[in-house]
This record gives sequence, structure tokens and C-alpha cells, in this order.
Amino acid sequence: MGFFQAIGRCYGNMFNFSGRARRSEYWWFFLFQILTAMGAQAWAVWQLFANADFVASMETPEKLTMWFEDNPQLFEYAGYAFAAWLILFFVPHLSVTIRRLHDTDRSGWMILMPTAVSIGSGLIGGFLIGATAASGNIGGMMFWAIGVTIVPLIASLYFFVLLCLPGTHGNNRFGGDPAPDRKRPMPSHPAFAPEAPVEDRAALAEARRAEARDYYKRNVLPSIQRA
Repeated sequence: MGFFQAIGRCYGNMFNFSGRARRSEYWWFFLFQILTAMGAQAWAVWQLFANADFVASMETPEKLTMWFEDNPQLFEYAGYAFAAWLILFFVPHLSVTIRRLHDTDRSGWMILMPTAVSIGSGLIGGFLIGATAASGNIGGMMFWAIGVTIVPLIASLYFFVLLCLPGTHGNNRFGGDPAPDRKRPMPSHPAFAPEAPVEDRAALAEARRAEARDYYKRNVLPSIQRA
């Protein structure tokens, strides 16, 4: 799936929180968001510094505060920009993230995992830091402070890895495979090969029969004819 196709599919399914999304759909749209945000920020900064009054107001914090007070329409524009962000980026990103999790056969509620871990570690860590600080245990306080920082980071990295994993082959509980042409990983031993999907079994059986007929024609039949 290409860049523009992925963007079109994300916007076409921006209110679709079921089904599945392949990796290319998610990450192309993610790149589109980054590029668009960088372009919008560069344009906003250029507009501000093209305003001579704004540049002059940067001499002191008081002048800068007065400039913003004299231009209240900026806050109105910021509200419009936030509403546009919700519609154009937040909603489609939320839906494609949930569908990407579905593609790996995981519940869409998994999207809340990093936030839940951060809140939980903050509450528990805050209590433990306070308890160790009250007892005068500086080393323990530092240990729990580091833990509060590391645990959410680990949760975020784990969630990032989930979004990078390939989807399950064939149908899963969330729908059909969005990438039916994806390559199947080779098992380490034939005994560990997963059972083929029902819709593929007839084709695989016919392929095995064709392979057996070809082997018979190339190796068995010539020796019979020579005899």
C-alpha cells in the first residue's frame, strides 16, 4: 500500500473502529501527520515573524503580553485549529490505531494501556516516594522516582512494538486479512506448521496432487518405460 492510498483509506474509514489495518496503512498515515504538523507549524511561525509588531514586541515579556492582548483573534484561530486537528487527525488516527491492533488479533482497548500504566505508576510511585521521603530514605525515594519514569517508558515501547508487528495470516476474530498477499513465515519444522485456513485447504490439496503427478512423470514413469 502506497502513501496516498493509505491516507485515502484512513480518511475513508475514519469512523470505522472495527476491522483491520495493515502496517503500511498505519505508518504511512503516521508519516503524513508528522509532515503536515511540521508544515503547519512552519507556516504559523513564518506568519508571526512576518508581522513587524510581533517582532518588536519580543523585546520584553511585557510587550509580548500586551501584543497577545491586542490580538485576541489568535486564540479564536487556535480554537479553530484544535477543532480541525480533532477531525482531520485525531479521529482517523484513533480508528486506524484500533484497526492496527485488531490486525495483530488484539483488542482495540489495548490503546489505553500506555495511559493506564502511566497513571497507575504515577499514583503508586507517588505514594511510595512520599512514604520513603517521610522515613528519610533518600536512596529509596530516588529508586521509586526512577521507576515512575521507566515503567511508562517500557509500556510505550511495548505498545510501539505491537504497532510494528505483522498481522495474523488469514481471518481472525476482527475480520478478514487486509493483506492477503503477505508471505507466511516458514516454520522451524513441518510439525510446527499451523493448520491452513479452510478456504486454502482445497487449493493446497490440489497443489500437492499436482506435485505428486509431476514427480511421477519425471522420475517414476521413465524408469518403467525403460524396463
